[in-house]
Amino acid sequence: MSHTIDAIIFDMDGTLVDTERLGFKGWDLAGDELDAHISRELMTSFVGHNEPAVLQMLTDALGDADLARRLFDLHWEKRRELAATELEAKAGALEAARALKAAGYRLAVASSSGREIIELNLSRVGLRDYFDEITCGTETEHGKPAPDIYLLAARKFGVDPAHCVAVEDSPNGIRSAAAAGMTVFAVPDVIELAPELTALCHAVLASLAELPAAVAALDAPACAAPAADPSAEGADA
Repeated sequence: MSHTIDAIIFDMDGTLVDTERLGFKGWDLAGDELDAHISRELMTSFVGHNEPAVLQMLTDALGDADLARRLFDLHWEKRRELAATELEAKAGALEAARALKAAGYRLAVASSSGREIIELNLSRVGLRDYFDEITCGTETEHGKPAPDIYLLAARKFGVDPAHCVAVEDSPNGIRSAAAAGMTVFAVPDVIELAPELTALCHAVLASLAELPAAVAALDAPACAAPAADPSAEGADA
């Protein structure tokens, strides 16, 4: 069966695994220890940003670069501890990955997180073996919303970004994938998407359980196209 879609590239945090809520807990626990609490609004604004961007935002909010660094590092320590026992795949993630692989699609992850964290989190929830490639936040100079990480993910497969589907939950991730020229499916998590963001998406899904059917519908023209009949050539001659 032929496909017009050459690859399906997923964000990880908040899309494949339910890490964002653990992140909120991590910030709260770290804030308790350092007496440096930050608002849920600020935590939410970190979603989809890489480490340098988050550190800058945190420094701006606290007015103290050293405290921002310590809070960031302790938050990650707490987050890893929580993930060891509480991390779960997002609803429909395993079923979607299984169905898409069975249909012959190549799957990848493009995440602002570090490679070690991506590998560990995917393995913990039973998703790692479904993905052919991983592109992490340290591999590009510019993080999301710049298109760099999605362009690199496509380049690793040797495919045109225009023939790729991206699956995202965050505003910055959606902007990144759209700027790369990919077809974007959004599955919102902790951030409600504004109309200008949904306008960048091919569709907004309630959960990943809807993704295989949505991809099949998008790819239907290629999959359904009948093979040309050589005997018909020149029939009108």
